[in-house]
Amino acid sequence: MEKAVVKIVKLGGSVITFKDKFKALRTDVAKRLVSELSRYYKESGESARVVVIHGGGSYGHPIVKDCVSKYGFIDRDCYVETADSMDTLNYVLKKYALAAGLPVVSLPPRSFCTISSKNPVCHIEALATLLYKGLVPLTYGDVITSDKGFEVISGDTLAWYIARELRIGEIVFVTDVDGLYDSDPKTNPGAKKISRASIDEVLGFLSISSSKVDVTGGMVRKLYEGRVLGLRNVKVKIVSGFIENNLYSALTSDNFVGSVVCY
Repeated sequence: MEKAVVKIVKLGGSVITFKDKFKALRTDVAKRLVSELSRYYKESGESARVVVIHGGGSYGHPIVKDCVSKYGFIDRDCYVETADSMDTLNYVLKKYALAAGLPVVSLPPRSFCTISSKNPVCHIEALATLLYKGLVPLTYGDVITSDKGFEVISGDTLAWYIARELRIGEIVFVTDVDGLYDSDPKTNPGAKKISRASIDEVLGFLSISSSKVDVTGGMVRKLYEGRVLGLRNVKVKIVSGFIENNLYSALTSDNFVGSVVCY
């Protein structure tokens, strides 16, 4: 039997939701992306294993941002409200995935992660067991407990952490831009695209930021975090989620609209 290839797909919150409208889902985009995932999964058969992670977008982020601006921290009520909102988003995506024939199983991070001394500690044994039995773990950015109270663990952090613990060789970040640029393409029309580079090259000249406030950080933080966690021999693909079949192309080849960063 062909050795299974394990990949992580992180669906950005700005792709699957309208971030400027509270709890507003991009229904067509979300359905299409899970359909492309399902197509890859079905065509690859026993040779494919996938972990799917999604961001909070306009479901989790506004609640956390409002709470932190008022109190300076996440209180109990904010924790409960954010958890409920993220569960709602996850439930909708799960139903879309199941309808597309993708055998997803939801795993809320608050049930297996905590933060101790500012570092996430995640017990991913159950996730790994489900993964290697041919199921598709579906997890997400979430509020979790910490030694200081309640904090946020982003979907990006989860992607890096799971990749490191399971020695996964490929992460696909599905975003709202068509790759990496040397400056923010949303504000600089002259921004130059970086098609392929090492992480050292990227961190040497990358200067990109979100056009909106993002409580879990922008592109620089996303890529730098993988370096901090010491990932090696990992191929990272930054993919536009707004182009039809682009996610499928990124999962099956390097011929897609986006960028490749090698760790």
